[in-house]
Amino acid sequence: MNLIKTLSTLSLAVVSSSVLAWSNHTLVSNTLLASMPTVKNAQPVKVETIESFLMATEKQLVPFLAEQEAQMRSSLFHYAPRPDALAFEANGDVSTIRDRFAKAIRINPNMKLPLYLQLLPGDKRNEPTIAPKDVTVFKDATYLNDVQLVQLSEGQLVAPVDVATSANDEPDHGLDIGLFTDSKTDYGLEYGFGVQPFGNPNLEYGTQAPFHMGFYHESSVLYTLGAFLKETYPEYRITLFKQLSEFAFNHGHDYWGWRFMGWGMHYIGDFSNPYHITPVPGNSTLETLYPGVMSLIGLPQVQKDATQLVSNRHTVLEDFQSLVMSKAFAEHNHDHQTIKALHAPQDIRDYQDSDIIHVFAKGSYDKAEHIDEVITRTMPDNFVSDVTVEYSDLGVESQLVDIVKKESGEEGVASLLDTISDLLHDFSGNGASYVQGIIEKE
Repeated sequence: MNLIKTLSTLSLAVVSSSVLAWSNHTLVSNTLLASMPTVKNAQPVKVETIESFLMATEKQLVPFLAEQEAQMRSSLFHYAPRPDALAFEANGDVSTIRDRFAKAIRINPNMKLPLYLQLLPGDKRNEPTIAPKDVTVFKDATYLNDVQLVQLSEGQLVAPVDVATSANDEPDHGLDIGLFTDSKTDYGLEYGFGVQPFGNPNLEYGTQAPFHMGFYHESSVLYTLGAFLKETYPEYRITLFKQLSEFAFNHGHDYWGWRFMGWGMHYIGDFSNPYHITPVPGNSTLETLYPGVMSLIGLPQVQKDATQLVSNRHTVLEDFQSLVMSKAFAEHNHDHQTIKALHAPQDIRDYQDSDIIHVFAKGSYDKAEHIDEVITRTMPDNFVSDVTVEYSDLGVESQLVDIVKKESGEEGVASLLDTISDLLHDFSGNGASYVQGIIEKE
């Protein structure tokens, strides 16, 4: 039991270091969506508040959400059943409709859900801007300071590709925050997810970790010693929002069909980053267990060191990707290899629910060791291999490409670009399959 508890602490620390797979998901979703004719050529849709959508479909949502819950209980890899007291009810009360829906699908009921678009770097619109604090639940909204956010109005016509692209970043604005019994929220006590299995509940964004990270392919030894690794919910979110998207389309509420689609795609994007699929990329089972064993015999520094290295490597990968892609979009360089990698394949794979684990997650898991090798080979040692350094405190993210070029030459930059492009190419195939699966149902 002591070893299991220690391993749990290690995992909690490691995976809490960064839970944003890609810093801005609009960078990885727009090209994919715009390259699909069924999305690009779709007719503009009328903007609609969440209350308008829910009140119009309130009666139909009752059997739909009940059937969905039954399916989740019977088919998911791991699922904490929704308490029966939270089952959606239709009572015609517009003042409570949003809260009833949020609790029935167990998302943060404090989500702002404004009518807005999140624009790409280099994009300009005539709409009035909206403040970051009106989009995110986080007290610290500075991560959105450099992102262009524009206000929409109900009834306004908007392109579906813009709706889905903007929605794709929305789960990182607080959708999955505070959902556990130790999250210090009233709704966390109601939702039935229990104590947070991993991720740091003391960090403002840390409570979303079990919804954005999925450890589906670890060894039986690791699962035996750390059963908490199975308590993971991306599969739930991907399935939930796919079905809600289909429901919205089928009932003539296309704006919310595209928005729910964007939400579901977010978690597929998370899966394209190996740091969201395995606790310590590049490590064998023994190497993953070792820090916990050392901590158990009174050497906790080994655990702290392992946490620091994973945190630094995870963050530096995100920073490099965000820097090169933001620059490419700002310069309208659509021939940049990371952007070209996101074009939907000509032959899109038919979507199967089982793909979430056996295709989406497995593909990323199989590349984890290679990603770790590329990062450690191309980045300066003090960024990724020095346990005394907190990379995020160095303030070097804006110079990262030049630093890599100086450290490992053009070859190093090319290796990182090739590696990231490969991950994004996987996302394009997986995301296109998901989108097509929804559109075909429509």
